[in-house]
Amino acid sequence: MSVPVLVTVDDGALGGLTAVVAALESAGLRVDRVLPEIATITGAAEPSAFAALRAVSGVDGVERAGPGFSIPHPGKGVQ
Repeated sequence: MSVPVLVTVDDGALGGLTAVVAALESAGLRVDRVLPEIATITGAAEPSAFAALRAVSGVDGVERAGPGFSIPHPGKGVQ
C-alpha cells in the first residue's frame, strides 16, 4: 500500500528538476506536486521503494509525510 511521501531536492539539482522528477517516477514515486520554490516534491510510494527513491541523483531526503490537518468550520466550538 502506498504512503504519502515528501522528497527534498538538493539545491544544486534544482536546475535539472525535470530529470529528478522523471527518475523518481521511474523509481516508484507517483508525483502529486512539484514545489521548486521550496525544493520539495510530494507524492506517494510503496515503503519498499524508499531506498530506490533516496538513491536518485539530486535527492537530498525522502520521508513519509505526516498526517494532514484540517481547519474546523468557523461555526464549530473550540476543539
